Amino acid sequence: MKRFKIVLVLLMVSLLLSCDTDQDDISISEAEAKELSLITQNGEWKISKFTINEIENTANYSDYVFVFEEGNNLTAFGSIDEVSGTWRVSNDSGDEFDPYDDVDFHIFFSSQGKLGELANNYDVIAATNSEIRLIMEQNGNGDTASLTFSKN
Repeated sequence: MKRFKIVLVLLMVSLLLSCDTDQDDISISEAEAKELSLITQNGEWKISKFTINEIENTANYSDYVFVFEEGNNLTAFGSIDEVSGTWRVSNDSGDEFDPYDDVDFHIFFSSQGKLGELANNYDVIAATNSEIRLIMEQNGNGDTASLTFSKN
């Protein structure tokens, strides 16, 4: 019985010591999400790469310019149409399909056309003032995608 209590105390102490309570990674991700929001709102963007399920689809979007506005409004200006949507950068804590605590880029178009194909939650891979690289490892439908926006 005494041995059991000692083992229990050691187990509890080791659990307490292994917990990361400073949340540095979450604070950094929140700062990155805010910075990415500012970068995204600065200028016009074009899709320089889009693959879905490893099939190249970039050419389908070559005539669109994307403007990410304050207030999470997104407008895609095409040669024959203008489509409104929404966007958001967030720090998530994971879910069923995206278990990682990371920075996500959400795009939504209500259109069922080709712009609707872009509507997803993406993980941010890299971002600079001239390029934003996103990836969707697998959504609820089993689809994967890679999306890159470049400054127009």
